[in-house]
Amino acid sequence: MTWRDERLRVSLVGAAVVLGFFVLLFWRMIFVVILPGHGGVVYDLFRGTRLGAYQREGLNVKFPWNRMYIYDLRLQRTPVKVHALSREGMVVEMDVTALYRPIPEDLPKLHKTIGPEYVERTVVPLTIGAVREYVAQHDSQELYTVDAQVLQQKIIDATRGNLARHYVAITDLVLERLTLPKAVVEAIEQKLAQEQIAAAYGFRLEAEKAEAQRLEIKGSGLSRYYALVNSALTPALLQWRGIEATVELSQSPNSKIVIIGGGKDQLPIILGGEIGKLPEPRPEASRPSPGGAPSPAPSPPRLFGPGGAPIPR
Repeated sequence: MTWRDERLRVSLVGAAVVLGFFVLLFWRMIFVVILPGHGGVVYDLFRGTRLGAYQREGLNVKFPWNRMYIYDLRLQRTPVKVHALSREGMVVEMDVTALYRPIPEDLPKLHKTIGPEYVERTVVPLTIGAVREYVAQHDSQELYTVDAQVLQQKIIDATRGNLARHYVAITDLVLERLTLPKAVVEAIEQKLAQEQIAAAYGFRLEAEKAEAQRLEIKGSGLSRYYALVNSALTPALLQWRGIEATVELSQSPNSKIVIIGGGKDQLPIILGGEIGKLPEPRPEASRPSPGGAPSPAPSPPRLFGPGGAPIPR
């Protein structure tokens, strides 16, 4: 081995030792571990922010003089408290929670134009602005009666477009509380109660109209029915039906009494065997007459008059 080879080997060993020492000294500044669900943006000391692809999770290598900014790309939440004015000037308080995440492909642009404080700079103020803009377009009653999902979707649509221009995607907006002044709430509830009462009266009127139509139709039908029956019930037919009924009853095995009327238009009267089972008249105690003699007992009531005709009672 010549002295040149020996010198080269010594130089390589020395360079390896220096490089190892340098790596051990600055390894935290050279190797960067990005955790799951995160992304990194490299700032080059000589060329500025790298606007290309963001650094993905895992082990990444950079020069010691460069710097790595790490962002959370997972779904995040931020509660926002909003004080807004309705269309008629009433103060409305709303508590909403914004669910959002940075757009990974635009992470270098987000870092360069807004920075790590993008939540305070974009998410919160843009959410407040969208809520106030929507509340200002409606009065208190509309905000009190509107469906929560409709209100939530309107605010999401207004917020999504604004945040997309700032490289942030909003996925949902949860409406946790909406507070109106107590006097306004009581007035709205009274108005809604009166509207329900008026609607109930409307239904009752419709039901009464339907009932009146039903009775009118029923009366018209009965009138036509009785007109047809009246035209068919002649005196001769009634007399014939009465004779048929008398014959059928007389042929039954039950005991009965048949009373024949005196006139030509009078029908027979059939009395069953129960006529003999009438209760006996209750005797009353004789009371003394004014002269001292006892008054005679009252006679039993008469059932038939002269000629066998029944006495009307």
